Amino acid sequence: MNRGFLLLGFAWTVALVATLGSLYYSEVRLFLPCELCWYQRVFMYPLAVILGLALWRQDLRIWPHALALSLIGGLLSALHLFQQRFPDLFTLACKPPVPCTVEYIPEFPIPLQALIAFGLIAGSMLLVAKEARGGQPHPQG
Repeated sequence: MNRGFLLLGFAWTVALVATLGSLYYSEVRLFLPCELCWYQRVFMYPLAVILGLALWRQDLRIWPHALALSLIGGLLSALHLFQQRFPDLFTLACKPPVPCTVEYIPEFPIPLQALIAFGLIAGSMLLVAKEARGGQPHPQG
């Protein structure tokens, strides 16, 4: 199997696990998501769908779209993690009922979990981009 499709499958698996994990936290563990959690979901949930469809269609051309979603989602995750770690230095107007500083799992914060997932997807998409170009470096223009 082509390395690009293995990477695409890996990215899809990460997105699917992250999506199902967030649903588990909110629907089974009953963790109420804060506003930043919702924004991160806005970027993760479509990744599970579009990467799955691209894998099914064997289409590596999804990489720029998935890379954009994962980078924006990763920035939101980093912002959320920063807010949790330094609540007095940086505040966002998170609306009730759940402030963005709530940590349901202090040992492995949910925004860190999301940041790792977005990072793995972004890294995979960069490698998929290289494979989609036939392994050739991008021409400097």
